[in-house]
Amino acid sequence: MMFLRAIIIDDERRGINALKVTIEKHIEDLKIVAFHSKANEGIESIENYKPEIVFLDINMPEMNGFELLEKLAWRDFNLVFTTAHREYGLKALKNNAIDYLLKPVDPKELIIAVNKIRARLKENIEGMTRFNYAELMNILQTNDVKHRIMVNSKSGVELVELDEIIFLESNSNYTTIVLNDSRKILAGKSLKEFESQLCLEDSKFMRVHQSFIINLDKVTRYLKTSDFVIMCQEQKIPVSKSKKDNFFKWLNI
Repeated sequence: MMFLRAIIIDDERRGINALKVTIEKHIEDLKIVAFHSKANEGIESIENYKPEIVFLDINMPEMNGFELLEKLAWRDFNLVFTTAHREYGLKALKNNAIDYLLKPVDPKELIIAVNKIRARLKENIEGMTRFNYAELMNILQTNDVKHRIMVNSKSGVELVELDEIIFLESNSNYTTIVLNDSRKILAGKSLKEFESQLCLEDSKFMRVHQSFIINLDKVTRYLKTSDFVIMCQEQKIPVSKSKKDNFFKWLNI
């Protein structure tokens, strides 16, 4: 049985301790070489130790798991996400080179995940399969991509139904997404990035102002005197002069 080294990154110390105890009790020849509750320290350890496995919490406050992965220069490790939530899309990872464990971690699931890693390493004696961040993001977005978008927020990653979105508002380099249930999500992408993703030909989304993208299906009326559109929950969204023509074309004016 080959000897493996692992790093645990989780913002909650109790999460780290629980996983350490479970590993020590149920997994032979797996050594935790480092553990961190701060993402920046975790990045440094991964670069220095170059472990075979990284157990990574998705939902961390200062920098979530996906943002951490994006910052790594070295990704030749096996990735196991740990999460307390059943984020949509993670099941798709089970059939790929990435795994995930729900907290509290079930020892049986942990053993299965580590055995899969051992099998991959045995098949690839001369080198590990490089961890591919772009491939991971693609996996997460393949489920009904026409009907959902993946939103990377401070609390984690969500796949949001397009039909649930009323409008998106620019918030500096971030974007606030307002949903049908009045919930607001602060996304780590600019409005311009969402525009390139959502405002396509024959799309239900349109950028009507420098600061706003609206879901055209949620428009209830247009106020000519003030150049505002009224959304389904009575939100007033301005329509800029430069965007009027496109909006009027949609209105068939």
